[in-house]
Amino acid sequence: MTATYPEDWQKVIEFHGHVCPGLATGYRLAKAALVALGYKDPEEGDLVTIAESDRCTIDPFQIVLGCTIGKGKLYIHSTGKQAFTVGCRQSGKAVRVIQLPYNYSAESNALTKRVMSGRVSDEEYRRYKTAREARIHEILTLPDPELLKVEPVSVVLPEKEPIHDSPCCEFCGEQVMEPWTRRREGKIACIGCAVAVVR
Repeated sequence: MTATYPEDWQKVIEFHGHVCPGLATGYRLAKAALVALGYKDPEEGDLVTIAESDRCTIDPFQIVLGCTIGKGKLYIHSTGKQAFTVGCRQSGKAVRVIQLPYNYSAESNALTKRVMSGRVSDEEYRRYKTAREARIHEILTLPDPELLKVEPVSVVLPEKEPIHDSPCCEFCGEQVMEPWTRRREGKIACIGCAVAVVR
């Protein structure tokens, strides 16, 4: 199934480790945000993502948009929604992309719960896999208006993280970035060593 899809979708699958509806949804949302901001290549702008979910949908934003935590371009403010605000630090332009409501049938939900519990027959598992693959294909091929919504938003994007000195804690000897240091007995201490342990 995956061989017929674009190269960046293949990279998303490799990064995430498996294919699922949430991953496909995140892929479509990330692509829609990129188009809405007017970019073909995420390297053209200094893009930042504020995610409202920390589930499967977040991973495509790291691959498709290059928004990772390590680069200071991915922030999580979890609301439990499949919603993501993507903005450009250079232009100040931002959009919020959300998945439109989709409800699985009661039968499908019950089957999924049985699969997750490990208590299904081979036939039920095949039925689950077939339905799941069909939903993934649907997500990847539906027109945007039937799957997602994109709206411009005004948002103050997080500033780029400054580079900090990293002195050594004078108690455990481990390096710690300066804003996270404390003082204990007049010495530099990491947060873990800042309070003396009473035994």
